[in-house]
Amino acid sequence: MIVSFHIPEALVEELNRAVKELGYTSKSEAIRDAIRLLVRESRRRDAR
Repeated sequence: MIVSFHIPEALVEELNRAVKELGYTSKSEAIRDAIRLLVRESRRRDAR
């Protein structure tokens, strides 16, 4: 599935920095990982 969205330039710059520093191969990979973390945290909170 392809999802399209707009983000502020400052956030794009931070994303680019994180991709380089954390060794992701692409912004898409980093975003997928961030979504997984968000879902995991949401489930953890729901389990309380």
